[in-house]
Amino acid sequence: MSSALFKQSTIYSIGNVFRKLSGLAIMPLVKLYLSNDEIGVWILLETLFMFVMVISALGVKSGFARWYYEMKNESDRKALFFTSYTFNLFTSALFVILFGGLLLGFSFEILKYNVSTNLVLVFLFAGLFRLFHEVPFILLKLQQKATIQTGHLSLNITLLVGFTYLFLQFFQLGFIGVYWAQLCANVITFLFLLPYSFKNSRVKFLGSYLKDMMQYGLPLAISGFLTVVLNLSDRLIINQFYNPAEAGNFGYAVKVANLLEMIVITSFITAYTYHYFKTLDQSDNHKEFNQIQRSFLLILSLAGLGITLFAKEIIYVISLGDAYYQQGIYIVPFLVLGLIFSGLRQYVVLPLNKHKQTNTISKVLILSGVLNIVLNFVLVPKYGKDGAAWATLVVQVVAFVAFYKLSNRYEKLEFKITQFVIVIALWGIIVFLSFFLPQGFIIPILLKIVLIVLFCLSLVLFRIVKVSDLLQLKVTLLGLLKRK
Repeated sequence: MSSALFKQSTIYSIGNVFRKLSGLAIMPLVKLYLSNDEIGVWILLETLFMFVMVISALGVKSGFARWYYEMKNESDRKALFFTSYTFNLFTSALFVILFGGLLLGFSFEILKYNVSTNLVLVFLFAGLFRLFHEVPFILLKLQQKATIQTGHLSLNITLLVGFTYLFLQFFQLGFIGVYWAQLCANVITFLFLLPYSFKNSRVKFLGSYLKDMMQYGLPLAISGFLTVVLNLSDRLIINQFYNPAEAGNFGYAVKVANLLEMIVITSFITAYTYHYFKTLDQSDNHKEFNQIQRSFLLILSLAGLGITLFAKEIIYVISLGDAYYQQGIYIVPFLVLGLIFSGLRQYVVLPLNKHKQTNTISKVLILSGVLNIVLNFVLVPKYGKDGAAWATLVVQVVAFVAFYKLSNRYEKLEFKITQFVIVIALWGIIVFLSFFLPQGFIIPILLKIVLIVLFCLSLVLFRIVKVSDLLQLKVTLLGLLKRK
């Protein structure tokens, strides 16, 4: 992994860690002021809005990222940004209105809970201004201004935590206070981003490029929508068969598992995707792709192991010791393992994007989404949230295998299956052993650290990790520390 890519991933990781920790910090506060059913509805509304986020710009956001480096000069890039930005503003408002009409008309049927019209409206406006951030954030990533992007993200998170505390603790607004906090934080962040957006805009609408970006990006938007179905429909199905509180219970476990998504997967995929697109025409692009995939697997497995082993402590803190939410620790390993496959899936799909096979991507994700829904309807009624976790894992494995085989048709992927199986097997053994640790606090934590060390030593013993890899990592880290 190049030092520049490592540096970009690290900076994005800081912002993502901050975001995830802020989410975990808010949860104990929310737990004090909201009922279990309201917490479940909060998680369900968050889940539902993800569907709007991925489809809102009809794929133009993906097209903007793909076409940006193909523009000949800075003036054309500014016009492309203006086109993408204004289109995103318009379509985001349109989709939020449509989604709002659906939610206002059928809120009880969807949520199995009565929510006020005022709460829904504040929630919708908060989400709308969140959508307005997206294209400027993409531009910051394309310009490789990871520090500035992380700064704006950190501002948004700091405001969110502060306003949540203010509206719940001091103004005693209850459930609606959560969304007033989101609205205030998102509006202020939008205003802070405006000067940057104006600076990088040229008032010229590129209609022909917009059409090309939509043709390229719409299949990706559809596939993104179905990825959300793949990842998030389980909460909605649990709610339909049980209640919002049970969906919230599952949501707590998901939030813990998603630490892997936020800290590692999103940070790395974000940094590497834009680097990958930028170096498409370089001869060593594919060689670098194959070299990095093993490192990505090892980072995923190690980070995922740490999150899984300490899931009990994390859930205890964010639920304020509520025994009801402790049930979630038993499904975290399945969710984390599913995310490991999800991260690898997002990685191996890049060659298909390179060769503009977006229709193929969409078809696979449509089938994956259908499979996920079918498995959830089969498993959730009988096994509850456990069945939902198993369904997620199965679908992520199937999707990864499908994309691996399809990408391999266009570019030879040097994926060492034997090493991969050994890493996953060792991971599973260590997680299995962790369930036999004694009760308590200090001793179990120390033993969990021992298990992590044992996992690392096992990787060396099976020659998955070599001494030369460790030396190269040392050189990379020292090089980064010496940079000003």
